[in-house]
Amino acid sequence: MLLATALGIALAVPGTSSTLPVSADRIWFSPGPGTLDYSRLFDHPEEWTRARDVVTVFKFYAQHTQTPASAIVGPNTYDALVRAGAFAKLRKWKIKTALEAGSVKEFWCTPGGSGMEASIRSTLDAVKAIEEAGGMLAYLAMDEPWVSGRANVCGGPALEPTADRVATYMSAVARSHPQLKIGLIEAYPFSSAAAIETMLQLLRTRGVSPAFLHMDVDWHALKTGDFARDMKRLQAFAKSQVIPFGIIIVGYNGEADALYVIDTAGIANLIADAFQTWDAMPQHVIFQSWVVTSTGLFITPSNLPEGRLYTHTNQLWDLFRRLRGGIGGNTGSAIPRTGR
Repeated sequence: MLLATALGIALAVPGTSSTLPVSADRIWFSPGPGTLDYSRLFDHPEEWTRARDVVTVFKFYAQHTQTPASAIVGPNTYDALVRAGAFAKLRKWKIKTALEAGSVKEFWCTPGGSGMEASIRSTLDAVKAIEEAGGMLAYLAMDEPWVSGRANVCGGPALEPTADRVATYMSAVARSHPQLKIGLIEAYPFSSAAAIETMLQLLRTRGVSPAFLHMDVDWHALKTGDFARDMKRLQAFAKSQVIPFGIIIVGYNGEADALYVIDTAGIANLIADAFQTWDAMPQHVIFQSWVVTSTGLFITPSNLPEGRLYTHTNQLWDLFRRLRGGIGGNTGSAIPRTGR
């Protein structure tokens, strides 16, 4: 498709890096929470047939389940999603449902246990809302607990107080929903690779271990070579802990769909250069948006239709094919960069 050619989308020649078992839940999709055509994904599934065929996990934000609705979801309130049949249709389509929720946030870092009790209750309420709407939650992604946890009120910058809170949260949620896979999103390079390894070790010593590790990478803040070195290091460490590893593909610029896609092309380049073959790539590839416009709206990029350039589903299908090796057939090798 023209998008990859125009933007110079990634890809490296095959290499010799070691492979990981390919996850059955490889491709995740999480649209911008306030996108104006969010419900249309469920009302008009024919507008993203190809992308939907490769998506194995669809992730909502916790705010999508809350009543009254948070401003960030715009028209995509819980009631609107229920009317669209969103949660039930994902089950029908055999796409697993995920939820991104806060576990440790500054406002939950109270001197006693009331803050974490509120955090746990909030998540359990969200799970209940999804189930009451005909859905079934498979994955719960904790939204960067060590980012908020670095604040003084949470005992930061030490990592141990947040590990205690995360362990409390995971244990309580798991007792209520033992089938739920509870995983971790963390920000890099806000936290170094070594610090993230320490986080996982701290959780393991507390008797809990995340079901996955997803990286939110600020690649604009990196020096050449940092991404490949540290993402491969973290992937290997996660593998040693029997934890699937994933990278979030997200843009920075919320002012226009095309500008957003330029950013996502950049991180796709880095992923392909670092991992090179489909089998060696992260076990989870998460196409997600939380970018905000200058007017404070979470509406970028538009989701549909997949046949129009710069929509989120168009980008998902395009980057999936290129990371998989989709030009001239899915060869399993990422496509070389233009001009290389």
